[in-house]
Amino acid sequence: MLYRRQRNLSPLLVIVAVLVGLALGFLAGRATAPAPTLASLVAPGVEHARKASGALEIVPLEYTRAQQGNADSYDAALSAARQAQTELQAATLLSQVNPGGFREAQNALAALMSAVETKGPANVVQADVTRAQVALRDLQPIGTP
Repeated sequence: MLYRRQRNLSPLLVIVAVLVGLALGFLAGRATAPAPTLASLVAPGVEHARKASGALEIVPLEYTRAQQGNADSYDAALSAARQAQTELQAATLLSQVNPGGFREAQNALAALMSAVETKGPANVVQADVTRAQVALRDLQPIGTP
C-alpha cells in the first residue's frame, strides 16, 4: 500500500514562523499609523488645564458663602483652588511648550491660594480667579481641540 508517513513540523520552524509573522505585523502597523501631531501630544495637558479652570469656577461662589459664615463653603473654596493647582501640575508638557505661560498660571494660582488662605476680600479672590482662568486659557496652544 502506498501510505505516506507525515513528518511533524520542527518546533524551531514553528517558532521562527511565529516570530516572522509578529515582526511583519508590527512593521505593517507602524507603517500605517498616523504621525503624532502637536495637538495630539499636548491633548492630555490641555485637558488638565481645562479641569483646573473648571475647578476655579466654584471658588468665588463658595468663598462668598464662606464670608457669610459657612465654614463648609470655605473648605470647598480652598479644596477647589488646591484641585486647580494639582491639575496644573499634571499638565507637565504644557510647561515645556509654553514655559512663560505655565509660570504665569502657577503664579496666578499661588496668588489665589494666598488670598483664600488669608481670607482676603471677595473682590480680590474674584480678581485672582479671573487672572488664573485667563492664564490657563492662554496656556493652551492654538489649534488644540
